[in-house]
Amino acid sequence: MRPLWTIAAAVALVFGFAAPAGADPNPYNDPNLVSMFNGTSLDGWTQAKDGQFTVKGGAIHANGTARGWIYYNKQQAGTFRWIFQVRQVKGNHKPTVLIWGTTDPIRDALSAIQFQPPNGGHWDYRPGHNNGGGKLFKQFDHKSIDIKKWAQCELIANQDTGVARMACCPLPDKATTCKAVEVLQFTDKTAGRVGPIAIQIHNSGINDEYKGLYLESPVVQKPDAFITT
Repeated sequence: MRPLWTIAAAVALVFGFAAPAGADPNPYNDPNLVSMFNGTSLDGWTQAKDGQFTVKGGAIHANGTARGWIYYNKQQAGTFRWIFQVRQVKGNHKPTVLIWGTTDPIRDALSAIQFQPPNGGHWDYRPGHNNGGGKLFKQFDHKSIDIKKWAQCELIANQDTGVARMACCPLPDKATTCKAVEVLQFTDKTAGRVGPIAIQIHNSGINDEYKGLYLESPVVQKPDAFITT
């Protein structure tokens, strides 16, 4: 009998989810993760306005021109695993990413649920909400992670249960991965939906950078469980 992961890989090839040719192998021992970024261009990404993001030093770089976002346009997802590396070069607001939003219609912050890597701040941009989310979010005690240095984060989400969780860790120099701890959990059964996986720039003057971005959807390996902790 063929191993499950080889079957999943074959399915990924058939349905177009395979990693692009020449992409570096991911360091997480999960062959179902798809590389979202080629390190040289914004191919596969759509930004709110041209010029808000560029590629710099092998990372998606926010130019700090205005509040906005950039989302992965090759696939939207409701249940997924998303792993990325992030740091803030300059800014006055923590890095932010968006899930479970919509591009039809497009509203502020894609009407999404906001996670703030790597330390776990948050916001709920859904119509009728637009607030901190209150008891929908649970932050976990952990040693504060320096946002000015590279950190690794894993975000897992289940559309059916409305649970999304994030685990992060500081990434040592020259390391390809690190052992993460859970920093934030969101729970709302009404929130789960297929939507864009997006990076948000909260306001002008912010230069956040992202690299090492991988997406797994559908989730084959360890659904509802972190693989980086």
